[in-house]
Amino acid sequence: MFNLENETFIYLSLLIAVLSMVFYAIDKFSMVFKSIVILTFLLIFFSIFPFIGKDGENLLNPQNILSGFSNTSLITVISLLILGQGVVNTRVLDGFISNFLQYLPNNSQIVIIVCLIFVLILSAFLNNTPVVIIFIPILQSVVKKSNQSIGKYLMPLSYAAILGGMITIIGSSTNLLVSDSLKRYSNIEISFFEFAIPGTIIALCGLIYIIIFSKYLLTDRSPISNQLVKDGKNNFITKIIINDNSKLIGKKANEGTLEGLENSKILMIQRGEHAEHGPFYSFILEQGDILVISTSREQLTSILSQNIGSIESFDENEEDKDSKNQVITEAMVTPSSSLVGNTIENISFRYRYGCIVIGLERKSKIITTNIGELPLEPGDTLLIQGDKKSIKALRTKSDLLPMEWTTSEIQNNNIAKISIFIFLSVVLLGAFEVLPLVVASLIGVVSMITFKVLSVRQVLRSVDNNLLLLIVTSLALGKVIQVTGAANFLSDWLLIVLDGSSPLTILLCFYALVSLTTNFISNNACAVLFTPIAIDIAEKLNVDPKIFAIALIFSVNTSFATPLAYQTNLLVMGPGHYKFIDYVKFGLPLTFICWIVFFLIFPVIYEI
Repeated sequence: MFNLENETFIYLSLLIAVLSMVFYAIDKFSMVFKSIVILTFLLIFFSIFPFIGKDGENLLNPQNILSGFSNTSLITVISLLILGQGVVNTRVLDGFISNFLQYLPNNSQIVIIVCLIFVLILSAFLNNTPVVIIFIPILQSVVKKSNQSIGKYLMPLSYAAILGGMITIIGSSTNLLVSDSLKRYSNIEISFFEFAIPGTIIALCGLIYIIIFSKYLLTDRSPISNQLVKDGKNNFITKIIINDNSKLIGKKANEGTLEGLENSKILMIQRGEHAEHGPFYSFILEQGDILVISTSREQLTSILSQNIGSIESFDENEEDKDSKNQVITEAMVTPSSSLVGNTIENISFRYRYGCIVIGLERKSKIITTNIGELPLEPGDTLLIQGDKKSIKALRTKSDLLPMEWTTSEIQNNNIAKISIFIFLSVVLLGAFEVLPLVVASLIGVVSMITFKVLSVRQVLRSVDNNLLLLIVTSLALGKVIQVTGAANFLSDWLLIVLDGSSPLTILLCFYALVSLTTNFISNNACAVLFTPIAIDIAEKLNVDPKIFAIALIFSVNTSFATPLAYQTNLLVMGPGHYKFIDYVKFGLPLTFICWIVFFLIFPVIYEI
C-alpha cells in the first residue's frame, strides 16, 4: 500500500471520474462490462492507494465502494421497474388507451397529441421505458393510417416521457438517486410531490414546443425495408424456395449475383437455421435453400417463367387473408428481452419464432452482413418476414415489439385490474408517507408475485442489469468524489469563477453545466456525481440544499440533445430512423426552453 497527499487524491479522483464517463460514452462495449471494469479498477486502486481517515481506516475500502448494492434508492428503482413491468405485461394500459381513443375524432393529429399527453402523465408515475414501448406501435399504427412519417413522432414520444419524469419523485430513477444522496449527505428529504408544480410547468411548456415544431424540425425517412432495397423499382420482396429440380442448385452466389437473378438484389440466403447475409463469397446453393430477394414486379414475371423454385411474396398490399400469406414487418428488441446479448443463430430465431431476419437497423445504421453473428442490443430494429400467424404471435412475446398495433388483441381481465390496483396502492402509500417508498414498492413486488401478476422468472427478467450496475458504479464514483474532497474542490472552483454573482445566477450556471454534461453521459451517473457538488455549493451560499437538489433533478432530466444519455432516446432511434444530428436539431432548442422556463418560475416558487 502507498500513501498519497490529499491534494493528489483530489486530482486523481477527478481524473478517474472523467475517464469513467468517457469510457461509458464508448459504444463498443456493453454497459455491464464497462460498469464491472470501473468497479474493479476502483477496488484495486483504493486498495493499493488507501484514503486514510482520522481514525486510520481506509474510507474507500471495498465495503464502502460496493455499498451501492445495499442502497435503498437502488432497491426502490428496481422494485418500481418490476411493478411497472407487471402493469405493462397485463396490457391494462393498452386496453384503457384503446377504449379512450375510440371516442376521439377521426383526426390523426388530435390522436397523436392525446397520446403524447398520456405519455407525459403516465411517465410521472411509471418508468419511462415501458411507457415508450407501449406507445411506439400505437403511434406507428396512427401514422400509417394517415400516410405520415413515423420519424415525425417517435422522438417527441421519447421527449414527452422524459418531461413527464420531472413531475414526481418516482418519475425517473435519477430523481430517486438525487433524493437519496441528499438525505445521506445533508439529512434532508424530498417529498413525493415536492417539485410537482415547477416540474409540471416545465413539462407542459416542453410539450407545447414538441407538438408545434416536430413537423418542421424532424426529417421524413423511409423504413428499413426501403433503405435495404435502395432502389424504388425493386420494391417487391420475394422468397424463393430452391426445389429439387431448380436450375440454381450448384450455382455460386458470388457477391450477391446469380444467373437468372441478375436484376434482383439478394437480401439473405437461409439454410436450415443458418442465415447467410451478403456478401455471398462463393456460396453454393443447395436444395431446400431459401433466397430472400428484392426485385421489381417486371423481373418477377421473368423469374416465374424459369425453373428456379417456388415463390412466396411479402407484398404488404396483398389482399389474401390466408394465414399462410407471407408478410414483412419491423420489430424492436426490448430492453428486457432475452435476445439481448445473444445472436440470431444462437437462439435459433427461425425455429423459435417461425420467422427469419433479413435486415437490422442499429442507431440509424442499416446492417446486412453477418446479422446472424451479431449480438443483439436493446433498441435494435429487425426486419422480419414470416407468415401472418407467426408475425401475429410476436405480439404475445415480450422479447420483440412489432411495429404494428391492433385493439382486437387487447386483454382486460382480473389480473390486469389487480396489477393496476397494486401499483396505485404503492404510489399512494409512498405519496402520503404511510410507508417508506422502498418498503411500499417491495410489498408491491411481493403482491404481484402472490397474485400471479408476474412469475418469479418475469420478475428476474424485469431487473435491468445495465441499469443496476450503472447505478452501483455511479454511487461508487460519487462516494469517491465526496470522500476525497473533489466535490468541495469543484464547488470552490465554480464559486471562484462566478465570484460576486447572486445565488440565482450561480444556480442557473450550475443547471446549464449539468444539462450539458447529462447529454453525453448517463443521466444516472450525472445525478450521483453532481449531487455532492450541488450540496456543497448550497451550503457555501447559505442556501437550502434542497433547492439545488431540485434544480439538479430538472437539469439531469433534460437529456434531449443526444441519443446517448437516455434509454428511451436510443429505443426510438431505430424505429424512427433517426441520425445523431436529428437529436441535436430538435433536442437542443428544447433543452434551452426548459432552462428559460426554469429561470422564470424557480425564483417565484423558491426563495433564492
